[in-house]
Amino acid sequence: MAAGASLPLSLQIADAILLLFFLVISIAAPLIDAQTCLPTRFFPQFLVDLKSWHANEYGDFLMLEKPGFFVGLVWLEIVFQWPLALANIVGIIGRKSWYRTTCLIYGVSTSSGMI
Repeated sequence: MAAGASLPLSLQIADAILLLFFLVISIAAPLIDAQTCLPTRFFPQFLVDLKSWHANEYGDFLMLEKPGFFVGLVWLEIVFQWPLALANIVGIIGRKSWYRTTCLIYGVSTSSGMI
């Protein structure tokens, strides 16, 4: 798309939704999800309490029991998907030509992990 050209409204809405999603992921992955595979001493107590509250309140057995496959998926999220989320934020805000590709890579990784 040429510089200065505006995107159709539907793409602007999709980009806004993706931006919000990636902002949440960029905050939650290192602060909440990483507690699954890293020692809790690396995190402030209020974050440890927040994760424990969520796990107990909603019966999230994956966060409570930490089965091996789940820990592996969290490592995938931290090592691969989190940097992609950060790149996607930069790409969306800067309207980079490559961000749709990195969004696709993120989606394929997430879908594969969910299967």
